[in-house]
Amino acid sequence: MTKHYLSDSNILRRYPDGGQILKELIQNADDAGATEVVFIHDNRSYGTENLWAEDLAKYQGPALYAYNNAQFTDADWEGIQSVARSVKRGDPNKVGRFGLGFNSVYHITDVTSIFSAGHLGMMDPQEKIFGEQKGGFRWSLEEEDDREALTTMIDQFQPFRDVVSLLSRQEWSRVIQEDQNFNGTLFRFPLRSEESEISDNLYSYGKVVELFDSFIADAELSLLFLKNVSSVSLKHIDALGSVSTRLQVKSTTSQDVDLKSCDGVTEGLTQIKTITLNSEESRETKWLVTSCTMTEGNVDELDYLAEKLKFLPRIDLAFPCDDVHTDCSKSRLCCFLPLPNNESNKTGLPVYVNAYFGLTDNRRHIKWLEEDQRNDEHAIWNEKLIKEVLPKTYLTILRDAIRLVQDDILPVEAIYNLWPDISQVQHKEKWYEVAMDVLSQLFSQDVAVLSLAKDERQFITLKKAVLPCNGPTTCETLSAIRRILVSCDINLVTLSDSVAKAIKDVYPDYSSLTHVTPDFLRNTLRSSGVKDISDSDRLALLEFVLSDKQYSELHGLQLLPRSDGYFRSFTDREEDTVLIDSTEFPRYISCFWCYSIIRHRFKITSHSISRFLCPEPIPKTCSASVCKFTIPAGDQRAEVCF
Repeated sequence: MTKHYLSDSNILRRYPDGGQILKELIQNADDAGATEVVFIHDNRSYGTENLWAEDLAKYQGPALYAYNNAQFTDADWEGIQSVARSVKRGDPNKVGRFGLGFNSVYHITDVTSIFSAGHLGMMDPQEKIFGEQKGGFRWSLEEEDDREALTTMIDQFQPFRDVVSLLSRQEWSRVIQEDQNFNGTLFRFPLRSEESEISDNLYSYGKVVELFDSFIADAELSLLFLKNVSSVSLKHIDALGSVSTRLQVKSTTSQDVDLKSCDGVTEGLTQIKTITLNSEESRETKWLVTSCTMTEGNVDELDYLAEKLKFLPRIDLAFPCDDVHTDCSKSRLCCFLPLPNNESNKTGLPVYVNAYFGLTDNRRHIKWLEEDQRNDEHAIWNEKLIKEVLPKTYLTILRDAIRLVQDDILPVEAIYNLWPDISQVQHKEKWYEVAMDVLSQLFSQDVAVLSLAKDERQFITLKKAVLPCNGPTTCETLSAIRRILVSCDINLVTLSDSVAKAIKDVYPDYSSLTHVTPDFLRNTLRSSGVKDISDSDRLALLEFVLSDKQYSELHGLQLLPRSDGYFRSFTDREEDTVLIDSTEFPRYISCFWCYSIIRHRFKITSHSISRFLCPEPIPKTCSASVCKFTIPAGDQRAEVCF
């Protein structure tokens, strides 16, 4: 029988307690190529009479199990015996590049058991169970004596027998004696019930519940950026053996969306992931996920650091495409799994940002170039990644989202929800710079990202767009303007408030853009000769074109309401003279062109332009400031209809 001894030191250094423990185990399962992860909180206690060693009796109580459907390799067994160093640092595609996150489980337990492929091993970092200077023991399914021990020592291996049966629905004896192989990896972490040399942290039933609760809070985000794992479950087994599922979260990638791009600088991929969560309540969310990797030869410093640190110069962005109103306060940084939900990890952007980030020692934050970290290569890497790769990834997700809107896969509002909202990042210096950089590149590259009012699924560039008016205008007026400009085939675009602000604050020559102004509308109406306009729209348009007080520019516009309900054009011909009633001077009437001089005394509405009576003949007097017709009191002979 071949025995393999395991050892460990400095186990808890740099590994925090709490929800990070489950995340580390998921990362390593993803690294191993697993597609499924199951955590089991088993509250049962097992017999202590038939054991491999007497000191193992204290570890027969409640335990946390972590299962994944990948098998340990020889390199994994070697690596887990040297948890202070990582066997993965040479492979930038491995999520667990920081060293095995397996270390963090020693917050929970003193003795870890691992059953995978053809071996079952126990690790005893305190070297108290299997003999002096022996950090563990491993049984091999290839060895007959070991197989006999695994099947006859009922108390010792009953915990594995029960859980293997639950997970694989296979008999323990068949797995050990016939298959001589377990198709997966099962960790058992007996909960620490007394203080040890490793830790004085006792892990009660309540602490495991808190551990699960912590993961559930981020469950929808946990599968967004993993390469392989697409299912995570949390199960509980009570003291009587009753099994319940607290949570199951799954991710599926749409086969209909697979947008690839390459511009010589970055290689991009955009997909849609659906996250399905079944817990106390079930829900489903769809995410637009874009990944961009910078190709070698574009940024020398990134190339150098990527080779030295064994990181990939890649940024992933995830956007919740079902949300009508994106809550930017929720999105935060991820390093394959979401980093802790604290203020320093929140970006204020409408997207979640994931990358091969260099993390702080406690693995809860990414490193930035502070005064005491000017030469920290991990911090330099993070800064370069955010500066060079993130804006290009952002433009890619915007372009691809537009394609999906045009294919009726995404809702139209998703595009403007994707834009960085300056008001959300203005107090986050680093992310404000990112937002400004993204917007600057968006405008400098003249990307077609503005939605046309006449067909919101069609997009044009800012230079070709006609921007809606942003003054104090009523909804009725805005609607009337939109209808008339769309009917004239004008490139009017729709803008959200945040997008309008972004254009105004960031576009380098804002005044050169075409805006809907009274003058623009007057010229459009005059050149189009549109006559099919409703009365209410004509009145709304009249109010808008009068708002700049350029009355001489009204000539030729058929917007003048008459007392008989019809509209006529503004002219300066004598025969086109019209009469307007004044509420300030009810005994007077004036000709319209003189009325324009005293426009501030009147509010032209359908009520103030009303029917009135006047005498015959009309005595006319005229002055430089106002033309008045006197109406003798009580004389109501003729109704003026122009």
